[in-house]
Amino acid sequence: MRNILVFQLARFGDLVQSKRLILSLAEAGDSKVHLCLDQDLLPLARLLYPFAELHGLPAHKKNMDANAVFTSCRKTFALFQELDCAAVYFLNFSPLSFACAALFPPEKVFGYARVEGQDMRSRLASLAFNFLRERRFSPINLADLWAFLHPDPIAPEKVNPIARPATTGRIGIIGSGRNARRSLPPTVLANCVQAVFQARGGPELLCLGGKTEAATARALRRELPARCASKFQDFTGKTALADLPDILRGLDLLITPDTGVMHLAAHLGVPVQAFFLSSAWCYETGPYGMGHSVWQAHESCSPCLESCPCPRALTCLSAFSHPAFLARLAGKHRDDWPENLIGAVSMFDDLGVVYKTVDGNDIHSTVRRQARLSLAGYLGLPAAICVPAKPGAPGFLFREKDWMLPGNWENA
Repeated sequence: MRNILVFQLARFGDLVQSKRLILSLAEAGDSKVHLCLDQDLLPLARLLYPFAELHGLPAHKKNMDANAVFTSCRKTFALFQELDCAAVYFLNFSPLSFACAALFPPEKVFGYARVEGQDMRSRLASLAFNFLRERRFSPINLADLWAFLHPDPIAPEKVNPIARPATTGRIGIIGSGRNARRSLPPTVLANCVQAVFQARGGPELLCLGGKTEAATARALRRELPARCASKFQDFTGKTALADLPDILRGLDLLITPDTGVMHLAAHLGVPVQAFFLSSAWCYETGPYGMGHSVWQAHESCSPCLESCPCPRALTCLSAFSHPAFLARLAGKHRDDWPENLIGAVSMFDDLGVVYKTVDGNDIHSTVRRQARLSLAGYLGLPAAICVPAKPGAPGFLFREKDWMLPGNWENA
């Protein structure tokens, strides 16, 4: 039995988005998958990956840098070395990831490595940094990018079930994510919820989230009209992370910004209506699977860097209050669709998940598609969906050194 180790040291959403890669590794009958992750996510990981052996680290504990974490977990790292892993996958560009990578021979490592004291990244990881130069044309979802660290990932339609409502008359709401810039404020979200409420005939509304979202939930309830508010149940801070799957399975729909709960809902086959604005970009981190809807704000500055102040007073928010958009959520049609909003549905091609525009105009779709086809050719996917990888490829996608051989690593 071969041991394969995956380091996913990021947050909730990234753990779920690693699913295509982890399932691909587990599909080999002679392999045992080990997953190293933040210790706070162990209960969730047991539900997501019951076949994997889990190893927790205090990856996000306050007042602990990479060296402190490394020192406190010597027994765990000694165990990793005893496993004599056939392959080790590092999915995060972080000091802790590079420190852990130093434990393993570079020839067994995929993603990020430390080679002779130098922090290095693989060819595919380097390509991802190329995409960051022109994020509006991003050609691949993060879940698929990680999956192609494996030479033969499973088909994308095998990752998550087709999204279907539970037919319980319940809708879930995530009021906010970790970054406020990615979330609709309660005044805007309330109008969106009311429109969906009308279209669905007055379902129960379950507001989900942790203690930090409780204030948003209270503010949202105050903004709702009386009929909606009477059906509103606030579960923020009242459910453990491990309880979320059972709650989500009982929903007809989840309304959410780009959050970890969104990815968990997609994992369970719960239909998602997701709002993407500011730095959130559905083409990179949209819900994975068939049957989800995304609403993507697109301005000339989209997607932005959320850590920098917005010089345009969050103009990307305006589309979510537009009468035509609210009418669309309510199941009606108007011709005056906002110019800065795209409505799309999730589907697949051979590379992975894609989002087909059904409302609005994606002005970047031609370049994104060409980049996607060129990337598919670079990865050696079937010729039926490919164009030659280098000729005609968008300039941001490849650099000359991406075609230089030999060598699998470059400086991080």
